[in-house]
Amino acid sequence: MTELPKPLADVWADLSAQRSILIEALAGLRAGDTLRSPGPNEWNAAQVVDHLLLAEGFTNQLTMGMVSQAHASGAATGFPDELKAFEPLPEPLGMEAPPPIRPQKELPATELIEALESMGDRTRASLEALASVDPRKYRVPHPLFGELDLGQWWVVHPVHYVMHIAQARAALGEA
Repeated sequence: MTELPKPLADVWADLSAQRSILIEALAGLRAGDTLRSPGPNEWNAAQVVDHLLLAEGFTNQLTMGMVSQAHASGAATGFPDELKAFEPLPEPLGMEAPPPIRPQKELPATELIEALESMGDRTRASLEALASVDPRKYRVPHPLFGELDLGQWWVVHPVHYVMHIAQARAALGEA
């Protein structure tokens, strides 16, 4: 495993910790446990996890595509030594999930855990690739925060997990 620059290592640590909390909440559940909805028009735990996976997968694709373009154009000059933290996130413009990352499937707990672990591997590879560029140079509109740089796109994910872990726990009937 390649050592990440501090801002990326911080994101990785935060995201890994949240992913572990979610996996722990799913461990040992029966197949149907993740399908219980806490109420009308509320996502069940399987839908919450699918949403998180879709969002993280999108950021992985975005990152790998932009980093690949940077390498192809010769713009991959390495991660800047002076960058010790990413800019704070702006206030969100809204809180509704955009259609492409709304839940699309409902899997049993064991498959959700496997998907979360696999996504962790993809994310680690994306963060290692992102370490080859200055993430501040790559700005893309985010559906909830407006224009963010690639580092900020990753800062969103641990926060996103925290918010949705509470939702998943409620759907599972936990406090």
